[in-house]
This record gives sequence, structure tokens and C-alpha cells, in this order.
Amino acid sequence: MATTQGPLDTIPKANYPPLLTKANYMSTKQLINEVLSEDREYVTWKLNQLRTGGNDAPGAKLLQTVAHHNNRQFHKKNAKVMKKRYPNQISGVPPNLTFVQDLYEKEMKKESEDIDKSLREMHQPSIPADEQFKLLVTNLDEDQTNRFEVFHRTALSKTQVKKLATTVVNQSINENIRVFLQAIGKIFAGEIIEKAMEIKEKWLLSLMHREFDRKEETATRLKKLLKKLTKMVDKNGIVGDDEPGNGMELTAHDLNNEYPSSVDEEEEDIYLDDEPDAMKKIQDVNSLLRSQENTAEIRLRLISHYNELVRQFNELDVSVEKYNSSPLLPEHIREAWRLHRLQSETIPPASWRTQGSGNGQMFR
Repeated sequence: MATTQGPLDTIPKANYPPLLTKANYMSTKQLINEVLSEDREYVTWKLNQLRTGGNDAPGAKLLQTVAHHNNRQFHKKNAKVMKKRYPNQISGVPPNLTFVQDLYEKEMKKESEDIDKSLREMHQPSIPADEQFKLLVTNLDEDQTNRFEVFHRTALSKTQVKKLATTVVNQSINENIRVFLQAIGKIFAGEIIEKAMEIKEKWLLSLMHREFDRKEETATRLKKLLKKLTKMVDKNGIVGDDEPGNGMELTAHDLNNEYPSSVDEEEEDIYLDDEPDAMKKIQDVNSLLRSQENTAEIRLRLISHYNELVRQFNELDVSVEKYNSSPLLPEHIREAWRLHRLQSETIPPASWRTQGSGNGQMFR
């Protein structure tokens, strides 16, 4: 093989017959499948992490509990732990049966306990706000503490908040209203930024999925080209000189040698009409795959297409960790604002906004 550029190696255009063997085809196909398997596990893990919030332990524990319950109740081969599904005595009362009087007494007891608890809380001295704040801070973990400190240190500009409020209501505001609007504005901006970060993560995962689909498609095309080349270079396929135009046609027996594979090397690749360059290359590859001739020129053209696909396969990377520090884009903020309007019924739509005419409406 030629110089290594990644998981796969390119094929040199000179002295290539010794490299294109059945053993090389099987090892290359196995390597492609291993790379795709690792990428598939990574993609599945990232998608599950997005759906479950990064922790699927509760769901696994629930499934384990249900399976354990089913084993104890329905598996007859373990008679010692199997529960009896029916009572021994027909006249007995089922243990899960509840009477109306029992429900009434339970509700009355709960109501009495709530009244006693409220009376005790009224007579007990309440914890001061400072003590409650200290208890909250001391019980935060490291991540929550960092987020709290950043949120506590961040503040909107007093001048800008006051100017904005004065423009909207068309009158001056006092200091208490300014502090209140400043706090509300900080909370609102934080919610929009958090939602924009979630949208950015979803966009990156969609990019990851597209890259993985491209990698699977490229892998299928690589297998077809390598299978076709290996058949052509096989000692049963090359008859005569190796110069262009001096080869002979392959027989049906030669073309149908048993090469274990999940792809058909004569199956045409699909292309889009709106991509002229890619369409031209795929059409050329399809014509080469359908060709029954075995000439050096055809083999060299197949090698050129194979090497180009190898470079594309090695360059495709489904990992998205390298984009973790990428900045937020205006598209993320706009999508976050759109979702916030859909999820909240208190924010007026953009069509109701005015340009600061002093009528109390928000403005852009």
C-alpha cells in the first residue's frame, strides 16, 4: 500500500497487482466495518445522552426492577421464589382491596396531620433570609456553584435598563423599578442563552448524523470498488498482457467468484442532478462497475476513484467535541427566541411589537 493517511491506505498506480488479493480485500472490508461500528456506537451514545440528559441510570434501574419482578412472578422453573398468583382460600379478602371507609379515614388522618404541621410551623420561629441563603449555597455542588457565581456577578447595565424602560413607558421610573427590571432582564437573557446552547448542541448532533451517513455511503462505494478491482486483478481474471487495451473480457465464472460481501459491485450509485461534478464522477464509476472488460486502463481509473474515496473516508470525522468551544451564532439566538415564544404564552408575538411609540408595548 502507499502512504498511510488514516484508517485506510491508498493503492499505488504502479505495481498494484500483488496488493489486490482476496486476503487484502477481506482485511480492508473488516477494517471499514470496525471503523463504522465505532462511529455508530459514538453516534448512538451522543443521541442517547441528548435524550436522557447524560444519565440513563434511572431508566436502566427501572427496567432491571421490572425484569426482576417478572422473573419472580412468572418464571415457573424457579419454584422457590415464584409467588402465588391466586389465594388459597376463596373466601379470603385480597390484600390490595381498599374499602371506602378506609379511604375516608386515610384522608381525614392526612388532613389532621397537615393542620398540626401548619400550627407547629406558625409557632416556630422562621429561618431568616440570610440563613436560608447560606444553606442554599452550602448545599450546591461544584457545577451549580460555578453557575451561581457567574449569574450572581453578571448584571445588565443600569443606564441601558433605565433608558429602555423610560422609552417604553414614556416616563421616568424610580430606582426600585429599575432594580426589578434589571433582575428580570438578567433572568430572561439567561433563559434565552441556555435555550440557544441547547439548539447549538442539537445542530451539532444533526451535523454528526449527516457526517456518519456520508461515511456509511462512502464505505459502501469503497467496498464495491475494491471488490471489483480484486476480481479483475485475480489470477483468474487477468489473461494476457497488462497494457491498456490488450486485456481480455472476463467470463461469467471469473466475475462471479465468491467474495463474501454485503454489497454488489455492479449496483449503481445514486447521485443528485444538482451536483454536476459529483454526478459526473458517479456516472463514470457506474460505467466502470458495469464494464465486463479487464484492461489496465479501466483498472487505473478504478484505482483513481478508489483513492479519492479513501481520502474522503479518512477525512470524515463524526466527533463533535472539537466544536464545544465554538461561539453562538445569530441563528441559534433567533431559534431560541422562536421556541421561547411558542412555549410561553406571556410574550407577545413579534407582529404586535411597535417601534417605541410610548404605548407600553415592547419594541425592537
